[in-house]
Amino acid sequence: MEGAFSGRVVVVTGAARGLGRDYARFFAADGANVVLAEVRNLDGALAEVEAAASGSRCMAVEADVTDRSSVDALVGRAVDELGRFDVLVNHAGLWRGLSAAGLLYCPPQLWQAAWAVNMTGTLLSCQAAVPAMAANGFGRVVNMSSMASRSGGNPYGVTKNAVEHMTKGMVREVGHLGITVNCVAPGISASEAAKDAVPDAADIVATIAVPRLGTSRDLYAALAYLCSEAASWVTGEVLRVDGGSRTG
Repeated sequence: MEGAFSGRVVVVTGAARGLGRDYARFFAADGANVVLAEVRNLDGALAEVEAAASGSRCMAVEADVTDRSSVDALVGRAVDELGRFDVLVNHAGLWRGLSAAGLLYCPPQLWQAAWAVNMTGTLLSCQAAVPAMAANGFGRVVNMSSMASRSGGNPYGVTKNAVEHMTKGMVREVGHLGITVNCVAPGISASEAAKDAVPDAADIVATIAVPRLGTSRDLYAALAYLCSEAASWVTGEVLRVDGGSRTG
């Protein structure tokens, strides 16, 4: 039985754990050939994704999204070994320690790291992927933002706000190539990172219109729509999947 993404090649960055791993697993279960990209520690994630795959191929590639040559090599391997490149999910990101850093007293090295991964890494991945997508006249790019993008009171929120603006600005450059670029902005989720690093999660949930933590399935539903044929005329959008959170 064919899945919704049978025959498509999907690359998920930041796929070693948490939400990125879950996205890769769900795409594989829906028939996609999936490439998991991360700087290290991909073996466990690859085994999980392969176990969920419905007859599709899965592979892991070590890649550093802040290094253009590394991202080019990632795209090259996807095309060489799987034959094409259809979907890029830019999930790789840095956020631990950024929310508490503030702006005026944020250490320069932390500020630079946030921009290198969250903004520059997203841009470099898009730059590398677009030519491969254009070769087949089809492409879906989904950049990951956050509910924090609306506050801007810390380096993480600032970088994610920039990702949203970049998403909107890129669409006219690629629309004529059959490529759409959209953004998903999750709220607080029950991922490993949220459990470990958000001590006031219960207080945040209490302020949400739908008062529960988001799940990886909630977020994947948004990804799957934006990456589907049904969303071929949807581009430059920020889809907020946050249970009705209102911040900022």
